[in-house]
Amino acid sequence: MGVEHGVLLKMADTIIFGEESGSKVSRESADRLGLANASVDIADVRTYVDEYTKISKENNWEQISMSTAQGATFVNTAYVGAVSFDGRYMYYSPFASITVLRFDTQSQFNASASWEQISLSTAQGAAAVGSACWGTVFDGRYVYLSAHSADTFLRFDTKGTSFTTVGDWEQMSMSTAQGATFVAFGYGNPIFDGRYIYFSPYFSDTFLRFDTQGTSLATADDWEQMSMSTAQGANPVDNAFLDTAFDGRYVYFGPYNGDTFVRFDTQGTSFTTTADWETMAVSTAQGAAVANSIAEQMGFDGRYIYFAAYNIDTFLRFDTQGTSFTTVGDWDKMSMSTAIGAMVDAAFGGLAIDGRYVYFIPMTSATAVRFDTQGISWTTAADWQGMSVSTAQGAAAVSSGHFGAGYDGKYVYFSCWNSDTFLRVLASSSTLKL
Repeated sequence: MGVEHGVLLKMADTIIFGEESGSKVSRESADRLGLANASVDIADVRTYVDEYTKISKENNWEQISMSTAQGATFVNTAYVGAVSFDGRYMYYSPFASITVLRFDTQSQFNASASWEQISLSTAQGAAAVGSACWGTVFDGRYVYLSAHSADTFLRFDTKGTSFTTVGDWEQMSMSTAQGATFVAFGYGNPIFDGRYIYFSPYFSDTFLRFDTQGTSLATADDWEQMSMSTAQGANPVDNAFLDTAFDGRYVYFGPYNGDTFVRFDTQGTSFTTTADWETMAVSTAQGAAVANSIAEQMGFDGRYIYFAAYNIDTFLRFDTQGTSFTTVGDWDKMSMSTAIGAMVDAAFGGLAIDGRYVYFIPMTSATAVRFDTQGISWTTAADWQGMSVSTAQGAAAVSSGHFGAGYDGKYVYFSCWNSDTFLRVLASSSTLKL
């Protein structure tokens, strides 16, 4: 069992440190903690790990200027959506930027040489447009970028020659994939279920999925479509869905500007079978009148689906081991004002999970927040921790600072929205299951 800074072996109710572990790092860690150079009580180690990985510790945060990372002038609303990890690199999707970025996690975060860039117009083979991509996902080989305000879905071959090799990038027309005229602001964050990539329809009436075991990204027959109005049993609304999540069976679509949560049963009959789609009213789930912009990003921790609260005072999670998608009791609610000590409209624009904590990424909130899944309960205020954004980034907080997040096994990464600062924070040692 490996844990950063010295926890090496668990035996019964003790953890081996120091001489018995044969590790110089472990021995030094035990000395710093004032612990015996042999075995220590698990409770002491838990205290150490919890203190070491506090979100409120300033030195657990790292920063790099967006303009330094991309080698160009800072642009507002530059990067949004889920940040994908391929085992080594973190990928950021360009929204108002014309530069696709990736960061080498084996290098220094605040060094410009650790960041690679490729022009969006080069990657997609056409002139770059504003609001082009929203979110990324990795399928084990390819990194996919979702088409938002461009008519081009993209994927990059991580086994190709290099990040800047044009031949390692593939393109697919949105209008070809969905079998309809291109619609601006088409799709949000995608998700991978082990075979298919699902795209969340933001300004389109068409749910999409792509078969990664098909012929190619540009093969129309490898794309399937499902009418939103058929799936949700109601007329589609603009700005309807923005994010996706997968729990091992169901794919969830998070509502942005509608009163309908939707999930699709991947073990059902087909993507276009109406009975394989379920819906749940947002107002029923949260126990209040529906508000616009409910869920910016979602995540799954092995049991619960979590929703990043954007324009409501309610953090939500759904128990996938409960009775049903429409059972009110399977939805947990936590007042944002209770969790962070203040209520801010349109507060959070992303979510990441490190195996223990759920991180809520501040968009207009002045506080980054995380919830301890090993705590007492969803509604226990002490299980919620916060960190001032201005302290974390080492500069005055700005409105609409961060939008989207990712996790690489050690750090949680914050995507820049209206700030010139990419952030990452040391995550918990999630392998420590005490």
